Amino acid sequence: MDLSYTTEMEKGLQQRHGMSYAEYENSLKKRLEVEKARTKEHYACNRLVESLHS
Repeated sequence: MDLSYTTEMEKGLQQRHGMSYAEYENSLKKRLEVEKARTKEHYACNRLVESLHS
């Protein structure tokens, strides 16, 4: 899969998930792990915002 990326994306992947963009792009397993973590964090943030609004 040919994915385009920026240096900011590279830096973010390295800082947040401990891998380079090349590793992310070339490993389906690693890509799924990153996306699972992002989804989990997204839902946690949504719950936090929801609790602040209630």
